[in-house]
Parts: sequence; C-alpha cells; structure tokens
Amino acid sequence: MSEFFQILIESNTVNFIIVLALILIVSKKLNINKYIDTIRNEIQNYVKDSENEKEEAEKSLENINEKIRHLPEEIEKIQKSTDISVKSINEKIKSDIENQKKDIQNNADRIMQLEIKKFKSKLTNILSEKSIEIAKDNAKEQLNNNKELHNIYIDKAIEEIDRISL
Repeated sequence: MSEFFQILIESNTVNFIIVLALILIVSKKLNINKYIDTIRNEIQNYVKDSENEKEEAEKSLENINEKIRHLPEEIEKIQKSTDISVKSINEKIKSDIENQKKDIQNNADRIMQLEIKKFKSKLTNILSEKSIEIAKDNAKEQLNNNKELHNIYIDKAIEEIDRISL
C-alpha cells in the first residue's frame, strides 16, 4: 500500500484531485450554478423572444403576400372608379358648357331685342319728327296757297278760346 501511496504522490493524480477540490470549493463559494442558471434563463428568454419575433415576421410576411395577391383586384377597382369619375366629370363639364351656351345665347337674344327696341324707338322718334316737320311745312304751304284756310283756322281757334271758361 505504501507503494500505492508512493505512485500516487509521484503522479499528478494528487495534484489533479487538489485542483478539482479547489474548483469545487470556489464554485460553491462563488455560486457558479446560480450564475449558470441565470445565463441559461437569459439565453432561453432570448430564444423565446427570437421565436416570437420570427412568428410575427412570418405573419406580417403572410399579410403582405395576401395584399400582393389582391393587388391586381384593387388596381382594377381603382381604375374602374377613376374611369367612372372621369366620365362623370366629363358629362358635368359638357352639361355646364351647354348651359353656359344657352345662357349666352339667351343674353345675346335679349340684348338684340333691346337694341331692336331702341332702334325702333329712335326710328319712330326720327320719323315722328320728320312727319311733324312735313305736316307743318304742308300746313304752312296750304295756308300760304289758300288764304281762306287761314281765316278758317283763326275762327276755329277763337271758338275754342270762347269755350274755355275761367
């Protein structure tokens, strides 16, 4: 047995056992198991968070892919809506233009009628003045040619004056 101890002392086995004992004592004192558990929990939480983020990213990707699949339908709806709006605006503009044309035509007709009335009125005034001048000249000429008419007019004027009572 002494030989066994001799071999044991000469070999590194004792050193190994001493170092191992020291490591165990230090690990007990430093509470390495607790530290390792804490790190393990942090790693597990990090992995869980990463998995959750991955699931959310996959859901988001699926939503985006779904929207991309429906994109041609949405574009077609927008195109139809735009076409309808353009047609509606076009019809409204045409209607507005026609209404404005009618209003302008009506205004032009009214202005023309007013100008015609003014012209007729001026023409009537001019013709009346000329007619009065002609009648006056004719009356003077007849009075100058026929002295008897002159006396008849004087008599009628006197009769009219006599009829007036004051």
